[in-house]
Amino acid sequence: MKITEKKVRNERSTEYKFDNGAWVCVYSSDEYSEGSWEYQSDEDDEETYFEGGLWYEEKKVVDYDGIYELPEEVKLAIRDMGYEIEED
Repeated sequence: MKITEKKVRNERSTEYKFDNGAWVCVYSSDEYSEGSWEYQSDEDDEETYFEGGLWYEEKKVVDYDGIYELPEEVKLAIRDMGYEIEED
């Protein structure tokens, strides 16, 4: 899976589209060491929407919530924004 479109909303928020039809938005605040994520596996189907929080230490994600396991698209977006996140 690959990022097909990337739109920087502002310095803390970036929106991504993927070749499989998924949509992701990641918000990060280094000032507060936290952020959030939004995910939709099918951009045209609101029933596939999930969201949650992110917590950082330095530039590494140490915790998240909202879903048991982050979708791969969310992990790719987080890495693209310059943060580290563990592989499963």
